[in-house]
Amino acid sequence: MTIFITITILAFAFIVSIVYQTLWVKCSYHRIGLGKSKSSLKVVQLSDLHGRIRFINGSLSSLVNRINPDCVMITGDLASKKGQLEGVLNEIARINCPNLYFVPGNYEREGLDGFQKRVYSASEYNFIIQSLQGLNVAVLENSGSTIEWNGKKCLVYGFDNSIYGNERLTWSKEDMASADCVIMLAHSPSILTFIENKQLTYDLLLAGHTHGGQIRLLNKTIGAYKGCHVGLKQTNKRSHFYINRGLGTVKIPLRVACFPEIAVFEIGICT
Repeated sequence: MTIFITITILAFAFIVSIVYQTLWVKCSYHRIGLGKSKSSLKVVQLSDLHGRIRFINGSLSSLVNRINPDCVMITGDLASKKGQLEGVLNEIARINCPNLYFVPGNYEREGLDGFQKRVYSASEYNFIIQSLQGLNVAVLENSGSTIEWNGKKCLVYGFDNSIYGNERLTWSKEDMASADCVIMLAHSPSILTFIENKQLTYDLLLAGHTHGGQIRLLNKTIGAYKGCHVGLKQTNKRSHFYINRGLGTVKIPLRVACFPEIAVFEIGICT
């Protein structure tokens, strides 16, 4: 009887631990200094929601609004199923931020229909994009936008999903070099190959897609994305590359040693 009670307690503790690791969002804070700055641009990155908008420690919008960001960057995969999209869009509409940006992931062009994955039609994809635009979210599909910050210019450039080979550069290197800060957005970390081949310079590159492995062992990624780093990596003296763990789950609806995350960056810009 004592053994049975012990096993029951351990099993219950294990389940509680898994639920906690899957549904408790952690905010990771990072400071990226660009010279002797006196002010900073506060940027929040959200990625890979897969329909998840409610967590133990609050709704997605409430968590973001507490941070009070200047910009919110969403790097793809809003919903795994079409039925989840309305709830996600309603939650995005509750985010209080003047600058919201989005780049598409693979789950904007495909989704689960039952237990099978189905490629969306052009009209289904366009519906997602137009719905975001209707919420005043700037959708960047191989395009850029500029933010004026304390008299300085920050360029935000978003790539279409590199998983499908859709990435393109439509701004000149000269345009990018004229900016005081360059932030690049992509869904998949594979965009780094394109950026390096084009010899593009940036201050911050944000991606997702890998979920941090979703299940980690001894702080190492298990599975397909073990070659990708998790979190922030400085690629040269100027450039920083961040791979977000994401918020939702795919295939297996749980996380182990890989909490869902909201990434927050304070980017110093010389004034």
